[in-house]
Amino acid sequence: MAGMRITLITGADGASFAHDLAALLGPDDELTVVAPTVRDHWSAWLKASPDLDALLTPPGVAPTYGVADQLAAIDYTQERVSDQAVAARLVRTQLLGTGYSLTDATVAASKRSGAGFRLLPLSDDRAELHVVVGPDPHAIHVGEYLADPAAHEPTETLLVTEAWSAAPAVLEAVGEADVLVLGPSSRTLAIDPVLRAPGVLDAIAADLPVLVVQHVDPAPEALVRVAGLREADPGSAEAVADDAEAVVRRARAAAAR
Repeated sequence: MAGMRITLITGADGASFAHDLAALLGPDDELTVVAPTVRDHWSAWLKASPDLDALLTPPGVAPTYGVADQLAAIDYTQERVSDQAVAARLVRTQLLGTGYSLTDATVAASKRSGAGFRLLPLSDDRAELHVVVGPDPHAIHVGEYLADPAAHEPTETLLVTEAWSAAPAVLEAVGEADVLVLGPSSRTLAIDPVLRAPGVLDAIAADLPVLVVQHVDPAPEALVRVAGLREADPGSAEAVADDAEAVVRRARAAAAR
C-alpha cells in the first residue's frame, strides 16, 4: 500500500494527539504538523514559541522547573516555563541569530526530538496576537491576557505585524497533502490563525479531504467572543471523533477515494 501524506494543523493543546497520531502511522506514511505562531514572543532575549515548545516536548516526559524556580528566587517572574521549553528556546534563538529561519530551526529541532513528524511553524515572520482590554483601552500580548483572563475585559483582538505570510514549506505541506486534519486544538488560538494566514486557504483544494477533529475550544469564552466568527472548514470537510485511531482510519479511507 502506498504511503499517505497527512498534514495536521494543531497547537499546544493538541500535542499529545500529534504524538499519538505519529505512533499509529506506517513507515511509508508522512506526517507534517503545522503549528500557529501568533503566541510567539521574546522573553529574556529568547525566542519563545509556546505551541512549538509543547509539540517538541516528548510525550511522557515530566516537566521540571529548575530555571523558573531560580528566576522566581531572585524575583524575576515574567513567566513560569519548564526547563525543557527553556532548552528549546536557547537552541532556537541561537539558530535564528546565525541566520537560519524559524522554519529551518524548527525542522532541525523536530528531527532531534525523535517526534516522528516534521514540525513547521506557520510563518517565519513576526506576527503577534494582541488583545485590546478595557475600560481604559490598551493592547496586551495574548500571553499576558491568558495568564489571568479574569483580570481583563477584552473588546477585540489585533494581529501586530509589519507584513506576514505563511511559510513556503507550510503552503507546500497543505497543497501536497492527501488528507488535512484540523485539531484537536483551539479554533481561536490555533486553527483559525493558521487558516487565516495569507495563502493557506488558497493552497487547499476544494476536494481535499479535511478531517475536523471535534474538540471543545479551551480559550476563554470572552476571547472567543471578540475573536470574530469561526473560519469556515476548508476543502471537503467531515467531522471525526477526538481519537487518533479513528482519525487514521478515516484518513486512509479518505485518501483512497
